[in-house]
Amino acid sequence: MQTFSLRIRIAIVVAVLALVWFLWPHARVDHLTSRTGPLVVLGDSLAAGYGSETQKGYVAVLQQRLKVDLINRGVSGDTTAQGLARLDKDVLSLDPALVVVELGGNDFLQKVPLEVTFANLDTIVTRIQSKRAAVLLLGSQSGLFGDKAAAPYLELARRRHTGYVANILEGILTRADLKADAIHPNDRGYEAMADRIEPELRWMLRKMRRLR
Repeated sequence: MQTFSLRIRIAIVVAVLALVWFLWPHARVDHLTSRTGPLVVLGDSLAAGYGSETQKGYVAVLQQRLKVDLINRGVSGDTTAQGLARLDKDVLSLDPALVVVELGGNDFLQKVPLEVTFANLDTIVTRIQSKRAAVLLLGSQSGLFGDKAAAPYLELARRRHTGYVANILEGILTRADLKADAIHPNDRGYEAMADRIEPELRWMLRKMRRLR
Protein backbone atom coordinates (compact mmCIF):
# COMPACT_ATOMS: atom_id res chain seq x y z
CA MET A 1 0.00 0.00 0.00
CA GLN A 2 2.83 2.40 0.84
CA THR A 3 4.55 1.61 -2.48
CA PHE A 4 1.31 2.30 -4.36
CA SER A 5 0.87 5.59 -2.49
CA LEU A 6 4.46 6.58 -3.28
CA ARG A 7 3.88 5.87 -6.97
CA ILE A 8 0.81 8.10 -6.93
CA ARG A 9 2.77 10.94 -5.33
CA ILE A 10 5.58 10.55 -7.86
CA ALA A 11 3.07 10.56 -10.73
CA ILE A 12 1.48 13.75 -9.38
CA VAL A 13 4.86 15.48 -9.07
CA VAL A 14 5.81 14.52 -12.63
CA ALA A 15 2.43 15.69 -13.95
CA VAL A 16 2.75 19.04 -12.18
CA LEU A 17 6.29 19.53 -13.47
CA ALA A 18 5.17 18.68 -17.00
CA LEU A 19 2.30 21.18 -16.77
CA VAL A 20 4.68 23.88 -15.55
CA TRP A 21 7.00 23.09 -18.43
CA PHE A 22 4.29 23.42 -21.05
CA LEU A 23 3.17 26.72 -19.52
CA TRP A 24 6.74 27.99 -19.22
CA PRO A 25 7.64 30.59 -21.86
CA HIS A 26 9.88 29.29 -24.63
CA ALA A 27 11.98 32.43 -24.16
CA ARG A 28 13.75 30.57 -21.32
CA VAL A 29 15.78 28.58 -23.87
CA ASP A 30 19.31 30.00 -23.90
CA HIS A 31 21.44 30.88 -26.94
CA LEU A 32 18.71 30.85 -29.57
CA THR A 33 20.59 33.24 -31.80
CA SER A 34 21.12 33.49 -35.54
CA ARG A 35 24.84 32.71 -35.25
CA THR A 36 26.44 30.49 -37.86
CA GLY A 37 27.44 26.95 -37.08
CA PRO A 38 26.14 23.46 -37.80
CA LEU A 39 23.29 21.59 -36.13
CA VAL A 40 24.55 18.45 -34.40
CA VAL A 41 22.90 15.42 -32.79
CA LEU A 42 24.78 13.75 -29.92
CA GLY A 43 23.07 10.46 -29.27
CA ASP A 44 23.06 6.68 -29.09
CA SER A 45 21.56 3.91 -31.22
CA LEU A 46 18.31 5.83 -31.61
CA ALA A 47 20.17 8.68 -33.32
CA ALA A 48 22.15 6.13 -35.32
CA GLY A 49 18.85 4.68 -36.56
CA TYR A 50 19.41 1.13 -35.32
CA GLY A 51 16.48 -1.03 -36.40
CA SER A 52 15.55 1.03 -39.44
CA GLU A 53 15.31 -1.05 -42.61
CA THR A 54 15.81 2.05 -44.75
CA GLN A 55 18.70 3.40 -42.64
CA LYS A 56 16.52 6.38 -41.80
CA GLY A 57 16.29 6.91 -38.06
CA TYR A 58 14.60 9.95 -36.52
CA VAL A 59 17.55 12.20 -37.47
CA ALA A 60 17.13 11.46 -41.17
CA VAL A 61 13.36 11.89 -40.88
CA LEU A 62 13.79 15.30 -39.23
CA GLN A 63 16.28 16.39 -41.88
CA GLN A 64 13.82 15.52 -44.61
CA ARG A 65 10.88 17.22 -42.93
CA LEU A 66 12.70 20.40 -41.87
CA LYS A 67 14.99 20.70 -44.91
CA VAL A 68 18.06 21.25 -42.75
CA ASP A 69 21.38 19.45 -42.37
CA LEU A 70 21.82 17.63 -39.07
CA ILE A 71 25.28 16.25 -38.41
CA ASN A 72 24.58 12.87 -36.84
CA ARG A 73 26.91 11.88 -34.02
CA GLY A 74 24.85 8.92 -32.85
CA VAL A 75 26.84 5.91 -31.64
CA SER A 76 25.06 2.66 -30.80
CA GLY A 77 25.52 1.56 -27.20
CA ASP A 78 26.73 4.91 -25.92
CA THR A 79 26.04 5.85 -22.33
CA THR A 80 26.11 9.43 -21.05
CA ALA A 81 29.70 8.85 -19.89
CA GLN A 82 30.76 7.76 -23.38
CA GLY A 83 28.91 10.68 -24.94
CA LEU A 84 30.70 13.04 -22.58
CA ALA A 85 34.06 11.45 -23.41
CA ARG A 86 33.64 12.19 -27.13
CA LEU A 87 31.90 15.55 -26.73
CA ASP A 88 34.95 17.64 -27.60
CA LYS A 89 35.97 15.67 -30.68
CA ASP A 90 32.56 14.86 -32.11
CA VAL A 91 30.59 17.99 -31.24
CA LEU A 92 32.38 21.00 -29.78
CA SER A 93 35.15 20.89 -32.38
CA LEU A 94 32.46 21.68 -34.97
CA ASP A 95 31.53 24.95 -33.20
CA PRO A 96 27.81 24.11 -33.41
CA ALA A 97 24.94 26.57 -33.19
CA LEU A 98 22.56 23.96 -31.76
CA VAL A 99 23.05 20.48 -30.32
CA VAL A 100 20.35 17.86 -29.84
CA VAL A 101 21.32 15.73 -26.82
CA GLU A 102 19.72 12.27 -26.87
CA LEU A 103 21.43 10.10 -24.24
CA GLY A 104 20.45 8.18 -21.14
CA GLY A 105 18.69 5.09 -22.44
CA ASN A 106 21.76 2.87 -22.21
CA ASP A 107 22.49 4.14 -18.71
CA PHE A 108 19.06 2.93 -17.65
CA LEU A 109 19.56 -0.46 -19.33
CA GLN A 110 22.91 -0.83 -17.54
CA LYS A 111 21.43 0.36 -14.25
CA VAL A 112 23.81 3.30 -13.91
CA PRO A 113 22.74 5.32 -10.84
CA LEU A 114 20.43 8.17 -11.80
CA GLU A 115 22.64 10.74 -10.07
CA VAL A 116 25.60 9.66 -12.23
CA THR A 117 23.55 9.78 -15.43
CA PHE A 118 22.20 13.25 -14.77
CA ALA A 119 25.54 14.59 -13.55
CA ASN A 120 26.97 13.53 -16.92
CA LEU A 121 24.05 15.08 -18.80
CA ASP A 122 24.41 18.29 -16.82
CA THR A 123 28.10 18.48 -17.73
CA ILE A 124 27.33 17.81 -21.40
CA VAL A 125 24.69 20.53 -21.49
CA THR A 126 26.75 23.15 -19.65
CA ARG A 127 29.83 22.53 -21.79
CA ILE A 128 27.77 22.93 -24.96
CA GLN A 129 26.20 26.11 -23.61
CA SER A 130 29.63 27.47 -22.65
CA LYS A 131 30.25 27.62 -26.41
CA ARG A 132 27.06 29.69 -26.73
CA ALA A 133 25.21 26.91 -28.53
CA ALA A 134 21.54 26.11 -27.87
CA VAL A 135 20.59 22.67 -26.55
CA LEU A 136 17.54 20.52 -27.25
CA LEU A 137 17.37 17.82 -24.57
CA LEU A 138 15.50 14.62 -25.40
CA GLY A 139 14.20 12.46 -22.57
CA SER A 140 14.41 8.66 -22.47
CA GLN A 141 12.23 6.32 -20.44
CA SER A 142 14.02 4.58 -17.56
CA GLY A 143 11.88 1.43 -17.65
CA LEU A 144 8.81 -0.20 -19.15
CA PHE A 145 7.00 -0.07 -15.83
CA GLY A 146 7.50 3.36 -14.30
CA ASP A 147 9.80 6.17 -15.31
CA LYS A 148 12.11 7.48 -12.62
CA ALA A 149 13.98 9.63 -15.15
CA ALA A 150 11.06 11.84 -16.20
CA ALA A 151 11.36 14.34 -13.35
CA PRO A 152 15.20 14.63 -13.49
CA TYR A 153 15.13 15.27 -17.26
CA LEU A 154 12.51 17.98 -16.80
CA GLU A 155 14.38 19.53 -13.88
CA LEU A 156 17.62 19.62 -15.90
CA ALA A 157 15.90 21.25 -18.86
CA ARG A 158 14.29 23.87 -16.63
CA ARG A 159 17.46 24.60 -14.66
CA ARG A 160 19.73 24.88 -17.71
CA HIS A 161 17.15 26.58 -19.96
CA THR A 162 17.23 24.07 -22.79
CA GLY A 163 14.63 23.01 -25.27
CA TYR A 164 13.03 19.78 -24.13
CA VAL A 165 11.00 16.85 -25.43
CA ALA A 166 9.89 14.33 -22.81
CA ASN A 167 10.13 10.56 -23.30
CA ILE A 168 10.76 10.31 -27.02
CA LEU A 169 9.77 6.62 -26.99
CA GLU A 170 6.37 7.22 -25.43
CA GLY A 171 3.73 5.09 -27.12
CA ILE A 172 6.39 3.12 -29.03
CA LEU A 173 7.85 0.64 -26.55
CA THR A 174 4.45 -0.93 -25.91
CA ARG A 175 3.58 -1.39 -29.60
CA ALA A 176 5.11 -4.32 -31.47
CA ASP A 177 4.14 -2.78 -34.82
CA LEU A 178 6.43 0.20 -34.14
CA LYS A 179 9.48 -1.77 -33.00
CA ALA A 180 12.31 -3.64 -34.71
CA ASP A 181 13.24 -5.42 -31.47
CA ALA A 182 12.56 -5.11 -27.75
CA ILE A 183 13.88 -1.53 -27.44
CA HIS A 184 14.52 -0.10 -30.91
CA PRO A 185 11.92 1.43 -33.23
CA ASN A 186 11.37 0.33 -36.79
CA ASP A 187 10.84 2.84 -39.59
CA ARG A 188 7.29 3.60 -38.44
CA GLY A 189 8.53 3.98 -34.90
CA TYR A 190 11.19 6.46 -35.96
CA GLU A 191 8.53 8.45 -37.78
CA ALA A 192 6.57 8.53 -34.51
CA MET A 193 9.69 9.71 -32.66
CA ALA A 194 10.15 12.49 -35.20
CA ASP A 195 6.51 13.49 -34.66
CA ARG A 196 7.32 14.16 -30.99
CA ILE A 197 10.58 15.99 -31.61
CA GLU A 198 9.71 18.05 -34.67
CA PRO A 199 7.52 20.79 -33.10
CA GLU A 200 10.11 21.82 -30.50
CA LEU A 201 13.03 21.62 -32.90
CA ARG A 202 11.09 23.54 -35.53
CA TRP A 203 10.29 26.30 -33.02
CA MET A 204 13.95 26.55 -31.96
CA LEU A 205 15.17 26.71 -35.55
CA ARG A 206 12.69 29.46 -36.36
CA LYS A 207 13.96 31.46 -33.39
CA MET A 208 17.47 30.96 -34.76
CA ARG A 209 16.24 32.07 -38.18
CA ARG A 210 17.11 28.73 -39.74
CA LEU A 211 13.53 28.18 -40.90
CA ARG A 212 10.83 30.47 -42.26
